[in-house]
Amino acid sequence: MEKISGKIASPRSAKVNPTVSANNRGPCHWRIVVFAVSVLFLKVTFAIGQGTGDFPVPANMKVEGIPAFKNQDVERLFFDPSQIRANLLWDVDKKNRALLVTDEKSQIYLVRSPLLPPEKLTEDRVPYSVRVNPNGSAFAFTDDKDHRDNYELYYWSNSDMGNKGTFRKLSNLSGKDESVESILWNRDGSSLYYAQIDYDAKTTKICRHDLTAATCMLAGLKGIWNVIDLSEDKLLLKYWKSSSQQSLYLYDLVTQKLNPIEEDGNATKGSFASGRVFWIAEGSKACVSDICVFSKDIKTGVKKSISLPGSSGAIQDLKPSPSGKYFLIHETRNGIDNLRIGSLTKNAIVGRAAPFIKGSYVVWNTRWLSDHEVIYSTENISKPASLQSFDLDSGRTTSWTKERLPEQLDGKASSPEPITWRSFDGRDISGYVIKPRSPNKQHPVLIYVHGGPQTIDKPVFNAQDLRLIANLGVAIIHTNIRGSSGFGSPFMDSDNGAKRGDAVKDIRSLLDWISKQSDFDSRRVYIRGESYGGFVALAAAMQEPQRIRAVIAEYPIVSVRGYLSQSWIDEFAKTEYGDPKDEGLMSDLDKLSPLNNASQWSGAPIFLTRGKLDTRVPEKDVLDLKTQMQARGTEVWFIYATEAGHGVGGRYVTAAMYEFLKKQIENNKEK
Repeated sequence: MEKISGKIASPRSAKVNPTVSANNRGPCHWRIVVFAVSVLFLKVTFAIGQGTGDFPVPANMKVEGIPAFKNQDVERLFFDPSQIRANLLWDVDKKNRALLVTDEKSQIYLVRSPLLPPEKLTEDRVPYSVRVNPNGSAFAFTDDKDHRDNYELYYWSNSDMGNKGTFRKLSNLSGKDESVESILWNRDGSSLYYAQIDYDAKTTKICRHDLTAATCMLAGLKGIWNVIDLSEDKLLLKYWKSSSQQSLYLYDLVTQKLNPIEEDGNATKGSFASGRVFWIAEGSKACVSDICVFSKDIKTGVKKSISLPGSSGAIQDLKPSPSGKYFLIHETRNGIDNLRIGSLTKNAIVGRAAPFIKGSYVVWNTRWLSDHEVIYSTENISKPASLQSFDLDSGRTTSWTKERLPEQLDGKASSPEPITWRSFDGRDISGYVIKPRSPNKQHPVLIYVHGGPQTIDKPVFNAQDLRLIANLGVAIIHTNIRGSSGFGSPFMDSDNGAKRGDAVKDIRSLLDWISKQSDFDSRRVYIRGESYGGFVALAAAMQEPQRIRAVIAEYPIVSVRGYLSQSWIDEFAKTEYGDPKDEGLMSDLDKLSPLNNASQWSGAPIFLTRGKLDTRVPEKDVLDLKTQMQARGTEVWFIYATEAGHGVGGRYVTAAMYEFLKKQIENNKEK
């Protein structure tokens, strides 16, 4: 579990989430940070390892139970970071028909036209969000370079965006734990509106900066709020209570009145178009299905249900074109995304362009380039992100950037295949599987459980998966067990409190499904989880000692009671996991928690990581579990990273995890 709104954001898994996290910290942010950290460790340890036989343990890591392994045994896992090329979209410059994009080093680049080389605009910055000024040649961005997880607002400008520009800080954070979390330009580009959140006081203020000075309004908003759209003198705000409890409000900049748009259900997305507010709602009493679309006339206040063309999945986003005439509809089914375009009529969005993404991909950061052209990025497990545009009039797709993979990973894995299985209570659970292209009759299986739990695991590019698939011949199943987002509020809330064990039962039902697949070796099934996913992985292995052969638990929660004992725990955590004052519930959850049941462990080997700076999971719990397992004679490979927080990565972790899995797969061949 990760601290909400940056203090609890899931790793994508938030490995995210991206994100895909509670406070709209998009997938781009966490994906970039994870990659940057991995590259850092790669560069640091590569030089140290030269000329030695054994692969070196970094000075900032302490290990227990991990045998030495040779450089030559793992060197094929690694490559120069420049061999991967990936681009995600920051924002679009509509005036100049240009893009601001990322690369694998997380900077801001300008792409003037399709397939032209990106031009670097910033150095040594890892932004969280970027918004182009409507007039072009300038943009605002946020990053946490000065204070980790505390994002400040900056303004970059130049008369010609292609030349070297300058940037200056606009925000002035005075609280103990403040952060600028969302930003918008007004229509003429003269001012920025943003939400400044004080996580320590648990309050938000909405501010306006005219590029000279800031003026804040609504300074006493309780909880976490974000600015999500602006229409002349109206601001659309979102109040975030939890992933399944988000509400929309309209703030009148003239009258300074705040009025609700949607308080019933879960309003995940919203925008202005054609004099109305449009939003996606989950779990509203007015919805015919679990997810639906509404509009409200700004002047009259009349609310209408908006019908959509036949759906091919759950609605993730709905973006109006600049004129408001068209809508870009972003849908997902079992973690696979698609896009289509509809035309707005009075109370309906009717089909204009059928789904136009061909293949199994994840789509990120969609934007309208003009009223007839959209831009988006696509990626999957074996394809780094690249950017394409779709022209509504011609139906033509144009590539703006091209991805690149190292030779040792290229072509090693199949495209992700969506899967579903029936759980113990008849509920369908979904995920996706990536298989080696090798012709083995039966593959060992690695089950992956994401953190959160209120995130969704999508088949984004994953070099670690490709390494394991290419070198171990393992098939990897990514799961979206109950509690995951993207499947409606009832599904997301179906693991809350006393129902926590039902999520573990979803994994046990997956084991039944695996046993019926002819191309999987059910005698060699392993499970991996990060954060909350590590909790599920350990609990499932505890309950399935004969069918789960080994566990990889990365910076895991190991006790719900211990997790809820921390001082920062808020209402979201209590809603998700239960009230720590409810002793009956805590006793029941103790029976599920790995820390309280080490005596039941069957002896399955464990790969365990912990970051010294991790403030999200109690260190004592993890170390106690390790000690108990070691005392029982369990094989424990333990990595303690002295400079890491809630997330432990790097070259040594990658190599050790590979060696751990390789050993288990070889040991279980004849068992």
